[in-house]
Amino acid sequence: MTGMLTRGATEKGEAPVKSVAKRIVRDAPRLQELAPEELEKLARVVVAESLKDDLRRAADLERVDYQAERARFILRASRTGSERTRKLYAAALGRLEAWCERQGLSPLDLTPAREDDWISDLKSEGRASATVRLDVSGASAFWRLERRHPELRNPFRGTRERPPRKAARLLEVPNAKEIEEMMDAADPVMREAIAVMARAGLRVGALPGLSVHGERFTTTTKGKEQSGRITEDVRKEIERAGLSLHAPFSGVTALRIADRFLYLAKRLQETDKLRARYSVHDLRHCFAVQLYQETRDVYAVEKALNHATLAVTESYLRSLGLAGA
Repeated sequence: MTGMLTRGATEKGEAPVKSVAKRIVRDAPRLQELAPEELEKLARVVVAESLKDDLRRAADLERVDYQAERARFILRASRTGSERTRKLYAAALGRLEAWCERQGLSPLDLTPAREDDWISDLKSEGRASATVRLDVSGASAFWRLERRHPELRNPFRGTRERPPRKAARLLEVPNAKEIEEMMDAADPVMREAIAVMARAGLRVGALPGLSVHGERFTTTTKGKEQSGRITEDVRKEIERAGLSLHAPFSGVTALRIADRFLYLAKRLQETDKLRARYSVHDLRHCFAVQLYQETRDVYAVEKALNHATLAVTESYLRSLGLAGA
């Protein structure tokens, strides 16, 4: 194999061999005493090994069906119930693919240096830093496929061009009085949705699949099963509203709940009953604030919010302006 690769290197010309020979002399002073023919022989071996690595990588890439992996990735994003996330991922990959086509590259053949070039080109187009970060995050998420194809590596992991994240402004969350104002003004289904998000910390996407069994709940959120404790007052409120504990939000989509909540918050904010026009995620923030203030335990908050890592919870709490987070 090495002999065949050496002949291949020779057929491509002597320039690579001479270049490697010069680098050997420069970077390895102890080899400067080698005779010219010995140095050339060593250089040919180095070039052959490099070609062998290139062939091995090309063979690895041939085993990965990019279009199939792309379709799987977008489908999985769709199953989480977030249409916005699916569109973000698809748009980011589309921009990366268009750039790769202009460069004559496959998206699977990218390196950190080439990713830097792509990000630099995005910046040169006048795109805002936050928008570039979204593109980079969306495209980078695709590279979770390295879990299924260990021969691949996420090229974004070593990139240096990703725009830095700006210091997040402190988030304002509804207080207990504002939660009561919203619940009093809501219809039964929306009232219970507010109670579950603010008092159990669930995402709006977790509500359609929610099922309550005694003091525990189960649901699916972001494509993952989640379970936890639900307070007795929330469980009793669901029963008082005439909703089924096994499926209190059956037949209602997460998008519908979020839209109705925005309309409610807007109406109450315009009548000065709320300090801000809150979103459904602010109710989850409200839960995080209350739990951390009660426990001062970031691990308890991480578990209750079902965050993937403690780092996510810590950044979450810092954005809420909680001391010690």
